[in-house]
Amino acid sequence: MTIKSPLTRAREINGGTASLSLARTRAQFWVEVALSVVIVSLPGLLQSAYYIRILEDIAVFGLLAMGLNLVFGYTGQISLGQAAFYALGSYGSVILETQLGVPVYLAWPLAIAFCMAVAWIISFPVLRLKGHYLALATLAFGLIVETLIGQGGTLTGGHDGLIVPVQSVLGEFLTSRFPYIVVGVAVLAYWLLRNLTNYSVGRALRSLRDDPDAAAALGVPVSRYRTASFVLAAGLSAIAGIFYAHVAQVVTPEVFSFDTSIQILLMVIIGGMGHRLGGVIGAVVVLLLPEFLYGLNTAKSLVFAIIVLIVLLFMPQGIAGLPRQISSWWRRTRRPVAKEPQA
Repeated sequence: MTIKSPLTRAREINGGTASLSLARTRAQFWVEVALSVVIVSLPGLLQSAYYIRILEDIAVFGLLAMGLNLVFGYTGQISLGQAAFYALGSYGSVILETQLGVPVYLAWPLAIAFCMAVAWIISFPVLRLKGHYLALATLAFGLIVETLIGQGGTLTGGHDGLIVPVQSVLGEFLTSRFPYIVVGVAVLAYWLLRNLTNYSVGRALRSLRDDPDAAAALGVPVSRYRTASFVLAAGLSAIAGIFYAHVAQVVTPEVFSFDTSIQILLMVIIGGMGHRLGGVIGAVVVLLLPEFLYGLNTAKSLVFAIIVLIVLLFMPQGIAGLPRQISSWWRRTRRPVAKEPQA
């Protein structure tokens, strides 16, 4: 009989744990790949134009929520101005296409680049602030953009907005396949952020949220990472704005109000801050839940608010963090209770 040393047994246990963790990670990866394929195929599987429109809305708000989750959930920067970048991308693409005659393959990259450039410029004064000061600064930026597009005259159409002639702008080929484009880009954005936040960059971003001073002491470029995440989130919001304009075929200032920024923030909190699925799950829940409550008529808003409140109270890590919360609760209940010594 071979007697193993404690060090050998510990290595075997750690090796078994590592193998189990690797197998679980691989299984999760292939599950996400399969789900991505199914989601991209949904526009062809859904027969109703109404359901396809809901799918497109989920993809658009999924992009917005994923961007805000990168800024708020990972780096801890409270931004209430995502609707401003959403508006800049939407109006930028429409103005370039309809008023300047720029083709789609140039108008979209130019609108995204303009939006990211604006985010980079305002990041210098805004990201110096922290906490509620940062939230108020981004809120002010959102209100400024909303006011400018509302008072933009013939350039932005004022409060009447701009009509998007999708057929003439996109052409028959892109128009017929546009749902696939919207959903496909949203899935690609998810994989981009998944790969970005899964490794060393993700750990560095989380360190900014937890303790930026300690992160800086360890050599993490705090300012650079914060600016990069802010600019990338603005780019995702611009893409969402472009897609919204061509799905709705009209853009008006009311769509990009402060309420929209709050709705995006609600998606991130409900879905799970700092979780790669948080923004996606939040967009699905916030957009689909009112559809299931449609028959309640006037009580729909009250029931929706109660459900959201329950999620916020009993799921502090969001819906995406519910499995981890259940696992933690199960371990606590299974832990043996120490018996009190008898007198």
